[in-house]
Amino acid sequence: MKPGDTISRFRIQQPLHCLPGELPLPLYRAQDLAARSWVLVQPFPEDAPAAEVEAAAGRSEALADVTRLVGSSLEPPAHLAWTLGGGETLRQRLQRAPLGPEQAAELGLAIARALCNLHRAGVVHGSLRPANIQLVEGGEVKLLAPSSLGPVTLAVATEAIESPSLWTAAYLSPEQIEGAAAAVTGDPGPFTTADDVWTLGVVLYELVTGELPFIANTYAATRRAVAVQPIDLVGTLPGSAPEVFEPVFAAVFDRDADRRRAALDDVIGRLRRIRDELRLRVRSPEDSVSRVHARKSAVAGDRSAASPRKGEWQSAIESLNDRRRRLARERPAPPMWRVLLLPLAAVLLAGAVAVLLLL
Repeated sequence: MKPGDTISRFRIQQPLHCLPGELPLPLYRAQDLAARSWVLVQPFPEDAPAAEVEAAAGRSEALADVTRLVGSSLEPPAHLAWTLGGGETLRQRLQRAPLGPEQAAELGLAIARALCNLHRAGVVHGSLRPANIQLVEGGEVKLLAPSSLGPVTLAVATEAIESPSLWTAAYLSPEQIEGAAAAVTGDPGPFTTADDVWTLGVVLYELVTGELPFIANTYAATRRAVAVQPIDLVGTLPGSAPEVFEPVFAAVFDRDADRRRAALDDVIGRLRRIRDELRLRVRSPEDSVSRVHARKSAVAGDRSAASPRKGEWQSAIESLNDRRRRLARERPAPPMWRVLLLPLAAVLLAGAVAVLLLL
Protein backbone atom coordinates (compact mmCIF):
# COMPACT_ATOMS: atom_id res chain seq x y z
CA MET A 1 0.00 0.00 0.00
CA LYS A 2 1.34 3.42 -0.94
CA PRO A 3 0.20 7.07 -0.77
CA GLY A 4 -2.63 7.73 -3.21
CA ASP A 5 -4.16 4.25 -2.97
CA THR A 6 -7.82 4.02 -1.99
CA ILE A 7 -9.13 1.35 0.33
CA SER A 8 -12.91 1.41 0.70
CA ARG A 9 -13.71 5.13 1.06
CA PHE A 10 -10.33 6.01 2.55
CA ARG A 11 -7.54 7.55 0.48
CA ILE A 12 -4.11 6.74 1.89
CA GLN A 13 -1.94 9.79 2.54
CA GLN A 14 1.16 8.59 4.38
CA PRO A 15 2.29 5.88 6.78
CA LEU A 16 2.39 6.70 10.45
CA HIS A 17 5.82 7.98 11.42
CA CYS A 18 7.74 5.20 13.19
CA LEU A 19 11.03 3.37 13.23
CA PRO A 20 11.59 0.18 11.22
CA GLY A 21 9.96 -2.75 13.00
CA GLU A 22 8.44 -0.55 15.71
CA LEU A 23 4.84 -1.50 14.86
CA PRO A 24 3.73 -5.07 14.14
CA LEU A 25 1.36 -3.91 11.40
CA PRO A 26 1.54 -0.68 9.37
CA LEU A 27 -0.73 2.22 10.22
CA TYR A 28 -1.64 4.91 7.68
CA ARG A 29 -2.99 8.41 7.90
CA ALA A 30 -5.83 8.62 5.40
CA GLN A 31 -8.64 10.90 4.27
CA ASP A 32 -12.26 9.84 4.67
CA LEU A 33 -13.66 10.83 1.28
CA ALA A 34 -17.25 10.66 2.56
CA ALA A 35 -16.89 12.55 5.84
CA ARG A 36 -13.99 14.74 4.64
CA SER A 37 -12.00 14.07 7.80
CA TRP A 38 -8.72 12.46 8.78
CA VAL A 39 -8.69 8.83 9.90
CA LEU A 40 -6.22 6.16 10.88
CA VAL A 41 -6.35 3.05 8.68
CA GLN A 42 -4.84 -0.31 9.52
CA PRO A 43 -4.86 -2.95 6.77
CA PHE A 44 -4.59 -6.61 7.75
CA PRO A 45 -2.52 -9.23 5.93
CA GLU A 46 -4.26 -10.99 3.09
CA ASP A 47 -4.13 -14.29 4.96
CA ALA A 48 -5.57 -12.87 8.19
CA PRO A 49 -8.66 -14.91 9.19
CA ALA A 50 -11.93 -12.98 8.93
CA ALA A 51 -12.80 -14.05 12.48
CA GLU A 52 -9.73 -12.23 13.82
CA VAL A 53 -10.58 -9.03 11.97
CA GLU A 54 -14.19 -9.24 13.15
CA ALA A 55 -13.08 -9.78 16.75
CA ALA A 56 -10.73 -6.79 16.52
CA ALA A 57 -13.57 -4.63 15.18
CA GLY A 58 -15.81 -5.77 18.03
CA ARG A 59 -13.21 -4.82 20.62
CA SER A 60 -12.74 -1.39 19.05
CA GLU A 61 -16.48 -0.71 19.00
CA ALA A 62 -16.60 -1.49 22.71
CA LEU A 63 -14.07 1.27 23.34
CA ALA A 64 -16.03 4.22 22.00
CA ASP A 65 -14.77 6.44 24.82
CA VAL A 66 -11.13 5.68 23.92
CA THR A 67 -11.17 5.49 20.14
CA ARG A 68 -14.09 5.55 17.71
CA LEU A 69 -14.21 3.01 14.89
CA VAL A 70 -15.51 4.69 11.72
CA GLY A 71 -15.00 1.91 9.20
CA SER A 72 -14.18 -1.77 8.83
CA SER A 73 -14.19 -4.47 6.21
CA LEU A 74 -13.80 -8.23 6.50
CA GLU A 75 -13.34 -8.65 2.76
CA PRO A 76 -9.88 -8.29 1.27
CA PRO A 77 -8.27 -5.93 1.74
CA ALA A 78 -9.48 -6.27 5.33
CA HIS A 79 -8.98 -3.12 7.36
CA LEU A 80 -10.10 -1.04 10.31
CA ALA A 81 -10.32 2.77 10.47
CA TRP A 82 -10.52 5.10 13.46
CA THR A 83 -10.95 8.81 13.97
CA LEU A 84 -7.68 10.71 13.99
CA GLY A 85 -7.46 14.14 15.57
CA GLY A 86 -4.75 16.74 15.25
CA GLY A 87 -1.35 16.59 16.87
CA GLU A 88 1.77 14.53 16.43
CA THR A 89 2.82 11.09 17.55
CA LEU A 90 5.09 10.58 20.51
CA ARG A 91 7.79 9.27 18.17
CA GLN A 92 7.73 12.55 16.23
CA ARG A 93 7.85 14.51 19.49
CA LEU A 94 10.87 12.60 20.76
CA GLN A 95 12.74 13.08 17.49
CA ARG A 96 11.94 16.80 17.40
CA ALA A 97 13.46 17.69 20.78
CA PRO A 98 14.33 15.98 24.08
CA LEU A 99 11.93 16.24 27.00
CA GLY A 100 12.69 17.77 30.36
CA PRO A 101 12.09 15.75 33.54
CA GLU A 102 8.83 17.57 34.33
CA GLN A 103 7.55 17.09 30.76
CA ALA A 104 8.49 13.40 30.89
CA ALA A 105 6.60 12.94 34.17
CA GLU A 106 3.53 14.81 32.88
CA LEU A 107 3.39 12.89 29.60
CA GLY A 108 4.22 9.55 31.21
CA LEU A 109 1.37 10.06 33.68
CA ALA A 110 -1.09 10.72 30.83
CA ILE A 111 0.04 7.57 28.99
CA ALA A 112 -0.19 5.44 32.14
CA ARG A 113 -3.70 6.71 32.86
CA ALA A 114 -4.84 5.98 29.30
CA LEU A 115 -3.42 2.46 29.54
CA CYS A 116 -5.12 1.93 32.91
CA ASN A 117 -8.49 2.97 31.42
CA LEU A 118 -7.90 0.50 28.61
CA HIS A 119 -7.21 -2.33 31.05
CA ARG A 120 -10.29 -1.48 33.11
CA ALA A 121 -12.30 -1.89 29.91
CA GLY A 122 -10.91 -5.43 29.70
CA VAL A 123 -8.65 -4.74 26.70
CA VAL A 124 -4.93 -5.43 26.28
CA HIS A 125 -3.24 -2.97 23.94
CA GLY A 126 -0.49 -5.34 22.85
CA SER A 127 1.41 -2.80 20.75
CA LEU A 128 2.24 0.21 22.91
CA ARG A 129 4.94 2.18 21.09
CA PRO A 130 5.83 5.89 20.70
CA ALA A 131 4.58 5.63 17.11
CA ASN A 132 1.23 4.34 18.40
CA ILE A 133 0.66 7.18 20.88
CA GLN A 134 -0.91 10.38 19.62
CA LEU A 135 -0.47 13.63 21.54
CA VAL A 136 -3.73 15.56 21.73
CA GLU A 137 -4.19 19.21 22.65
CA GLY A 138 -4.71 19.86 26.35
CA GLY A 139 -2.05 17.39 27.51
CA GLU A 140 -4.12 14.30 26.74
CA VAL A 141 -2.94 11.27 24.77
CA LYS A 142 -4.70 8.77 22.55
CA LEU A 143 -3.52 5.17 22.28
CA LEU A 144 -3.95 4.46 18.59
CA ALA A 145 -5.56 1.19 17.51
CA PRO A 146 -5.73 -0.42 20.98
CA SER A 147 -5.78 -4.21 20.83
CA SER A 148 -6.81 -4.09 17.18
CA LEU A 149 -4.24 -6.64 16.16
CA GLY A 150 -5.39 -9.48 18.36
CA PRO A 151 -3.84 -12.86 17.49
CA VAL A 152 -2.36 -11.32 14.33
CA THR A 153 0.24 -9.71 16.60
CA LEU A 154 1.61 -13.13 17.47
CA ALA A 155 1.78 -14.10 13.81
CA VAL A 156 3.67 -10.94 12.98
CA ALA A 157 5.86 -11.32 16.07
CA THR A 158 7.33 -14.44 14.48
CA GLU A 159 8.83 -12.14 11.86
CA ALA A 160 10.99 -10.74 14.65
CA ILE A 161 12.60 -14.18 14.79
CA GLU A 162 12.85 -14.75 11.05
CA SER A 163 13.58 -11.10 10.13
CA PRO A 164 15.35 -9.72 13.21
CA SER A 165 14.56 -6.13 14.20
CA LEU A 166 16.29 -4.39 17.10
CA TRP A 167 13.35 -2.06 17.60
CA THR A 168 10.85 -4.92 17.73
CA ALA A 169 12.83 -6.75 20.39
CA ALA A 170 13.52 -3.61 22.43
CA TYR A 171 9.81 -3.12 23.19
CA LEU A 172 8.94 -6.77 23.92
CA SER A 173 8.55 -8.06 27.46
CA PRO A 174 10.28 -11.30 28.47
CA GLU A 175 6.96 -13.12 28.16
CA GLN A 176 6.34 -11.63 24.71
CA ILE A 177 9.74 -12.77 23.50
CA GLU A 178 8.99 -16.27 24.72
CA GLY A 179 5.58 -16.07 23.05
CA ALA A 180 7.10 -14.98 19.75
CA ALA A 181 9.56 -17.83 19.91
CA ALA A 182 6.76 -20.24 20.79
CA ALA A 183 4.73 -18.95 17.85
CA VAL A 184 7.37 -20.40 15.57
CA THR A 185 6.76 -23.82 17.07
CA GLY A 186 2.99 -23.36 16.88
CA ASP A 187 2.32 -22.91 20.60
CA PRO A 188 1.99 -19.13 21.17
CA GLY A 189 0.83 -17.62 24.44
CA PRO A 190 -1.65 -14.75 24.82
CA PHE A 191 -0.62 -11.19 25.47
CA THR A 192 -1.50 -9.86 28.91
CA THR A 193 -1.78 -6.60 30.80
CA ALA A 194 1.60 -7.42 32.37
CA ASP A 195 3.14 -7.17 28.89
CA ASP A 196 1.54 -3.74 28.48
CA VAL A 197 3.02 -2.57 31.79
CA TRP A 198 6.50 -3.70 30.71
CA THR A 199 6.16 -1.87 27.39
CA LEU A 200 4.91 1.18 29.28
CA GLY A 201 8.17 1.02 31.22
CA VAL A 202 10.18 1.02 27.99
CA VAL A 203 8.24 4.08 26.77
CA LEU A 204 8.71 5.87 30.12
CA TYR A 205 12.43 5.11 30.08
CA GLU A 206 12.66 6.58 26.59
CA LEU A 207 10.77 9.69 27.73
CA VAL A 208 13.07 10.29 30.70
CA THR A 209 16.45 9.34 29.25
CA GLY A 210 16.07 9.54 25.47
CA GLU A 211 17.39 5.97 25.28
CA LEU A 212 16.03 2.42 25.27
CA PRO A 213 16.67 0.30 28.37
CA PHE A 214 17.46 -2.88 26.42
CA ILE A 215 19.29 -2.39 23.15
CA ALA A 216 22.37 -4.06 21.70
CA ASN A 217 24.26 -4.31 18.43
CA THR A 218 22.42 -7.42 17.27
CA TYR A 219 18.88 -8.73 17.58
CA ALA A 220 20.03 -11.85 19.40
CA ALA A 221 21.88 -9.77 22.01
CA THR A 222 18.90 -7.46 22.50
CA ARG A 223 16.55 -10.41 22.88
CA ARG A 224 18.91 -12.00 25.39
CA ALA A 225 19.17 -8.72 27.36
CA VAL A 226 15.37 -8.41 27.58
CA ALA A 227 14.99 -12.06 28.57
CA VAL A 228 17.72 -12.49 31.18
CA GLN A 229 19.58 -9.24 31.90
CA PRO A 230 19.22 -8.33 35.59
CA ILE A 231 17.36 -5.10 36.27
CA ASP A 232 19.64 -2.84 38.32
CA LEU A 233 18.75 0.78 37.79
CA VAL A 234 20.63 2.23 40.77
CA GLY A 235 23.24 4.60 39.38
CA THR A 236 22.66 3.53 35.78
CA LEU A 237 20.33 6.34 34.67
CA PRO A 238 21.90 9.13 32.62
CA GLY A 239 22.76 12.31 34.46
CA SER A 240 19.78 14.15 33.00
CA ALA A 241 17.32 11.67 34.54
CA PRO A 242 16.34 12.44 38.14
CA GLU A 243 16.74 9.62 40.62
CA VAL A 244 13.08 9.98 41.59
CA PHE A 245 12.15 7.86 38.55
CA GLU A 246 14.12 4.82 39.74
CA PRO A 247 11.25 3.28 41.81
CA VAL A 248 8.95 3.62 38.80
CA PHE A 249 11.33 1.71 36.55
CA ALA A 250 11.91 -0.91 39.23
CA ALA A 251 8.14 -1.56 39.34
CA VAL A 252 7.46 -1.69 35.60
CA PHE A 253 10.51 -3.87 34.89
CA ASP A 254 9.73 -6.40 37.61
CA ARG A 255 10.53 -9.93 36.36
CA ASP A 256 7.46 -11.29 38.11
CA ALA A 257 4.52 -10.80 35.73
CA ASP A 258 1.89 -10.87 38.51
CA ARG A 259 3.61 -8.15 40.55
CA ARG A 260 4.17 -6.10 37.40
CA ARG A 261 0.51 -6.40 36.41
CA ALA A 262 -0.62 -5.14 39.82
CA ALA A 263 1.88 -2.27 39.83
CA LEU A 264 0.11 -0.01 37.31
CA ASP A 265 -1.96 1.90 39.90
CA ASP A 266 1.14 2.38 42.05
CA VAL A 267 3.09 3.62 39.02
CA ILE A 268 0.39 6.20 38.31
CA GLY A 269 0.53 7.43 41.90
CA ARG A 270 4.32 7.67 41.84
CA LEU A 271 4.30 9.58 38.54
CA ARG A 272 1.75 12.00 39.96
CA ARG A 273 3.95 12.67 42.98
CA ILE A 274 7.05 13.04 40.80
CA ARG A 275 5.24 15.53 38.56
CA ASP A 276 4.10 17.60 41.54
CA GLU A 277 7.57 17.51 43.10
CA LEU A 278 9.27 18.62 39.88
CA ARG A 279 6.72 21.41 39.42
CA LEU A 280 7.74 22.86 42.79
CA ARG A 281 11.35 22.99 41.63
CA VAL A 282 10.47 25.11 38.61
CA ARG A 283 10.26 28.83 39.35
CA SER A 284 6.79 30.21 38.67
CA PRO A 285 6.34 33.40 36.56
CA GLU A 286 5.02 35.28 39.61
CA ASP A 287 8.10 34.29 41.58
CA SER A 288 10.36 35.46 38.75
CA VAL A 289 8.64 38.88 38.67
CA SER A 290 9.00 39.31 42.44
CA ARG A 291 12.69 38.43 42.24
CA VAL A 292 13.23 41.07 39.53
CA HIS A 293 11.52 43.75 41.66
CA ALA A 294 13.57 42.75 44.69
CA ARG A 295 16.78 43.01 42.70
CA LYS A 296 15.86 46.47 41.39
CA SER A 297 15.12 47.64 44.94
CA ALA A 298 18.48 46.34 46.14
CA VAL A 299 20.28 48.11 43.31
CA ALA A 300 18.52 51.39 44.13
CA GLY A 301 19.31 51.09 47.85
CA ASP A 302 22.91 49.94 47.58
CA ARG A 303 24.17 50.23 44.05
CA SER A 304 27.75 49.43 44.92
CA ALA A 305 26.79 46.14 46.56
CA ALA A 306 24.40 45.18 43.80
CA SER A 307 26.64 46.08 40.88
CA PRO A 308 28.18 43.14 39.05
CA ARG A 309 31.87 42.40 39.37
CA LYS A 310 34.02 43.91 36.67
CA GLY A 311 35.98 41.71 34.36
CA GLU A 312 39.77 41.72 34.26
CA TRP A 313 39.93 43.47 30.91
CA GLN A 314 37.66 46.29 32.15
CA SER A 315 39.85 46.81 35.20
CA ALA A 316 42.98 46.93 33.01
CA ILE A 317 41.50 49.57 30.70
CA GLU A 318 40.42 51.77 33.62
CA SER A 319 43.89 51.50 35.18
CA LEU A 320 45.49 52.57 31.88
CA ASN A 321 43.17 55.59 31.59
CA ASP A 322 43.92 56.63 35.18
CA ARG A 323 47.64 56.48 34.45
CA ARG A 324 47.27 58.63 31.35
CA ARG A 325 45.32 61.28 33.27
CA ARG A 326 47.90 61.27 36.07
CA LEU A 327 50.81 61.70 33.63
CA ALA A 328 48.98 64.54 31.92
CA ARG A 329 48.58 66.34 35.23
CA GLU A 330 52.23 65.78 36.22
CA ARG A 331 53.70 66.84 32.85
CA PRO A 332 55.31 70.39 33.05
CA ALA A 333 53.88 73.24 30.94
CA PRO A 334 55.78 73.90 27.64
CA PRO A 335 57.77 77.21 27.22
CA MET A 336 56.03 80.27 25.68
CA TRP A 337 58.05 80.19 22.44
CA ARG A 338 56.81 76.68 21.71
CA VAL A 339 53.26 77.83 22.31
CA LEU A 340 53.61 80.80 19.85
CA LEU A 341 55.63 78.92 17.22
CA LEU A 342 52.72 77.18 15.51
CA PRO A 343 50.50 80.31 15.09
CA LEU A 344 53.51 82.33 13.79
CA ALA A 345 54.32 79.64 11.22
CA ALA A 346 50.72 79.69 10.07
CA VAL A 347 50.78 83.51 9.57
CA LEU A 348 54.02 83.40 7.59
CA LEU A 349 52.68 80.61 5.37
CA ALA A 350 49.50 82.54 4.66
CA GLY A 351 51.52 85.69 3.75
CA ALA A 352 53.72 83.74 1.34
CA VAL A 353 50.67 82.31 -0.40
CA ALA A 354 49.18 85.83 -0.75
CA VAL A 355 52.41 87.22 -2.31
CA LEU A 356 52.50 84.38 -4.84
CA LEU A 357 48.92 85.06 -5.84
CA LEU A 358 49.63 88.81 -6.40
CA LEU A 359 52.65 88.05 -8.65
